[in-house]
Amino acid sequence: MIDKYLNYHINRIIKATNDLYNDPNSICKKCHDKESINCILCYCPRYEMGTECGGNFTILDNCVKDCSNCTIPHDSLYVTEWLKNKLSN
Repeated sequence: MIDKYLNYHINRIIKATNDLYNDPNSICKKCHDKESINCILCYCPRYEMGTECGGNFTILDNCVKDCSNCTIPHDSLYVTEWLKNKLSN
């Protein structure tokens, strides 16, 4: 029963945070060239994984990991699974 309500609330969160950059009062800016993005994660929870994150990144000359070509943390399915994992622990 708890899973049913958890899924319901996560789906509401996902719907409410899709394409937040369209809201005129939003602090979110469209940072990726993707038709629709989920903006709940304004950072990547995989960043600390270094080169094992599975994303499309580059390493800049100053050794900083540039993730601007990666959209994994903006994918609704990824965010849903991430939230389920965080909320069920």
